[in-house]
Amino acid sequence: MAATNETSNPERNRGWFQDQLSEVNEPIRKLLEGYSRIPSSEIVEHVNRIRERGFAANPYPCIGLYRFTILTLLTHPLYPDLVERLKRPDATYLDIGCCFGQDLRQLVFDGVSSENLVGLDIEKPLMDLGYEFFLDRDTLKSRFLVADVFQGPVQKEWVELQERGVDVVHCSAFFHLFTLDQQIVAAEQIAGLVKVGGVLVGRQIGSVRPGDVPAIKDGSFSYRHDVSTLDGMWGKVGEATQTRWKVEGTLDMVGINVNSPVENEFSRRLLFTVTRVA
Repeated sequence: MAATNETSNPERNRGWFQDQLSEVNEPIRKLLEGYSRIPSSEIVEHVNRIRERGFAANPYPCIGLYRFTILTLLTHPLYPDLVERLKRPDATYLDIGCCFGQDLRQLVFDGVSSENLVGLDIEKPLMDLGYEFFLDRDTLKSRFLVADVFQGPVQKEWVELQERGVDVVHCSAFFHLFTLDQQIVAAEQIAGLVKVGGVLVGRQIGSVRPGDVPAIKDGSFSYRHDVSTLDGMWGKVGEATQTRWKVEGTLDMVGINVNSPVENEFSRRLLFTVTRVA
């Protein structure tokens, strides 16, 4: 999930801001109760308050529609394997477009050392608000970096990640924000971070009719993939970066609302695993 630097008037009239929750899903409740030690009776109010503040800073569908409460990485079929992999002392995890860092905290809750986890976003406010969401400013040892994926190694923080190499990159609700050409540029930059044998996993809005769709800014477009077009994109990335990638993915209706302003009857959840093989 990526932040946006579009901070004009909140787009509530476009359906990006739903009514306050009266209940939260079980995984985020368990995380807030078990990790953050928030009393059960206070959780719904706490989540609603964080959503209000997050949307004021970044008026984005993922915030207004409470999608940050869905622990995306936890739903990935490789999640148990990723947890075990990240428990190795030398393992590194990078969450691109990390929002409040909710998936990162789930990893910590499941036993991964927070020192090995890095969150990255283009804007700082949501990452800062994550400490208030999870009440862990004094205990979490993870790093949160402000960086632009498209700028890549121009940024000192990016070079440091590149030199160390990353075992697991989580990148959800990011690529689908951009045109196909922009996605290729971003993927080429990310490719330079991933170790051989490392993986890029995530979720995005896909489509049974891949192609351009209207984006959140008026007059702009973004590209939605199916598994075949995603594989083709990473083939181009491999050629450009002299790397090789194996792409696996599935399309389903989980979390899709065809009446949403950002989805339609062709929209699907695209869960993907992209493994660097060379």
